[in-house]
Amino acid sequence: TLLIKSVGMMLSVSAGLSLGKEGPFVHVACCCGNIFSYLFPKYGRNEAKKREILSAASAAGVSVAFGAPIGGVLFSLEEVSYYFPLKTLWRSFFCALIAAFILRSINPFGNDHLVMFSIDYNEPWSLLELVPFILIGALGGLFGKFFIMFNIMWCR
Repeated sequence: TLLIKSVGMMLSVSAGLSLGKEGPFVHVACCCGNIFSYLFPKYGRNEAKKREILSAASAAGVSVAFGAPIGGVLFSLEEVSYYFPLKTLWRSFFCALIAAFILRSINPFGNDHLVMFSIDYNEPWSLLELVPFILIGALGGLFGKFFIMFNIMWCR
């Protein structure tokens, strides 16, 4: 699946199709991690070590897709692993950091951006704009509190 996913991703992204690249990047990174785990028998035979490698690989995949190493680690923590010890967290962060550094070194778009999209805010926020944001945040917090409270009452 590594070869087909890699070729399919290169063709679809280079054609400009509006497909998400984060899923294929995570898949390709995990395929590479799986292959590397079999190169070293210490990791290939141990399922716990292999899960650590796959967690770090998925963090690297998201890090390369979005240029965000911390986001990659959070994705790996939430989606990939059901057991995530602290040593895996640091190893995944280091792997995602190295992946983002290599992406930065390659400079794939030729404009010092890590991803194809970027936003520049030229105008500062005005105080009038912040009032609705604060109101929406406070209402969201209150609705969340009431939802949890009613949910607890319903379950009893």
